Amino acid sequence: MVPSTVFLLASLVPIAAAVKHVEKPTVFVYVCGDETSTSFPGDHASTRRPALSSSGVASGVDSTTAPGSFLTSTTIGDATSTSISIELSTESASPTDSASSTDSDSSTDSASSTDSDSSTIVETPTSSVITTTGSTVSSTSEAPTSSATTLPPTPMSCANAQLSCHNTTAVADLCCFNAPGGQLLLTQFWDTAPSTGPADAWTIHGLWPDRCDGTYDANCDASREYTNITAILNSFGKTDLLTYMDTNWKDYQGNDESFWEHEWGKHGTCISTLDTTCYDNYKPQTEVVDYFEKAVELNKGLNSYKILADAGITPSQTATYTLIQIQNALKAAHGFVPTLGCKSGVLQEIWYHYNVLGSVQTGQFVPTEPDGTKSTCPATGVKYLVKYATGTPSGTATAPAPTGTGAPFSGKGFLQAYTSGSNKGCLIGAGTWYTTGTCAGYTATESGAGFTLKSSKGDCGIVDSVFTCAAGVTPSVFTDSAGLLAYEGSSNFYTTAVPSGSVQGKVTTAQQAVLVTFKWQST
Repeated sequence: MVPSTVFLLASLVPIAAAVKHVEKPTVFVYVCGDETSTSFPGDHASTRRPALSSSGVASGVDSTTAPGSFLTSTTIGDATSTSISIELSTESASPTDSASSTDSDSSTDSASSTDSDSSTIVETPTSSVITTTGSTVSSTSEAPTSSATTLPPTPMSCANAQLSCHNTTAVADLCCFNAPGGQLLLTQFWDTAPSTGPADAWTIHGLWPDRCDGTYDANCDASREYTNITAILNSFGKTDLLTYMDTNWKDYQGNDESFWEHEWGKHGTCISTLDTTCYDNYKPQTEVVDYFEKAVELNKGLNSYKILADAGITPSQTATYTLIQIQNALKAAHGFVPTLGCKSGVLQEIWYHYNVLGSVQTGQFVPTEPDGTKSTCPATGVKYLVKYATGTPSGTATAPAPTGTGAPFSGKGFLQAYTSGSNKGCLIGAGTWYTTGTCAGYTATESGAGFTLKSSKGDCGIVDSVFTCAAGVTPSVFTDSAGLLAYEGSSNFYTTAVPSGSVQGKVTTAQQAVLVTFKWQST
């Protein structure tokens, strides 16, 4: 018997004691010697060693290995590798095996017996391996591993946040301090040419990071100038946010998606606390969701239409107001005079200014004075015009009669809605009927004997009898019938009721209570 084998057998007893807590453990012992075969008493049935293969490698199981174990020997050239697998008892340790010893020299990492000569119990390894090569002995153990739990993305915690634009020295942590764009502006539109959004609400323009001196940076990260804002928000399950934006964050040309992309790319990418490095467990585009959610949150807290109306300032085609009247009403609600934008004396924009204590995502927006550009409205004679001209501020407004309607359906245009002989709003991007919002831009493209339609939401088609525009919709072929939109020879479309306010009507080819037709308005 070779010396290394003697060493191997002498080592088996302490090995068995060390692993007796492990259920069905197996100890592998590898011996490299200079003999071509080694055998030990055993109960294996096989007595034949496989013939040497063409590669010069022979392996087999010896028939004389001890019960409860097996021996495998592999010969490569002049070297032989022998392994013994020993199956140990699965009996549990006695209570004294796990009792803590009062001996001050015992280890605190594992329990020990009161017998100072007993072996330490191995608690967790799944396998132990003893390897001998010449006179070298090594042992390894493996413990079970588990995969890490995926956590949701969260903004970094800001324990000692500072108020932006109020620092006296440079701040290194720009995930908790907005810089260089330290003054955040919520900007709102009042569009009347063309009228845009609800008749009784200002719409969102954007959320802008100005430097503290009134200048600003723009388009700060081309790699994040996304062109699929709607898809991003949908992927995060933000359908309620999108519904609000569809009504209150409008493009006057009807292309809301492009407008949102512009605002995010130009302004959102310049907000330092929305950088991708400012999140734990970052998920791509998380910061896009945070940008739009914060803008909407601020907008919901500043109902400029109601603030002005409560001060007796309401839209009118004839009345005018002084600048100080408007400023005082808005200051009472915001705490500071916002920036007002006028064109030819007509009020069109309000910019509310904030500094931020902490990050945009979780920090506190603190109202402040404008950082730079002041109001562009005259001191007197400020006009605050009515949206949709013939409508009333608190009710359903009727869009002015369009020009250039009728055939042919080609190029770009709006789909104006008519019911009971009157123009009542138009179709918006998803293909729904809206009476108080901005018309969506559609593209008509010749196809066979008719044409297809597409909006910013996607191709348009009749899906389960409903006029629908969305990504993945198979485009339907429409035709022109005496200047009206027609499908399968009929220009009649239907809905359950004429929509009003922020309600959108689902347009269907199946007969309903209200008949509506659509004319093309070229743009």
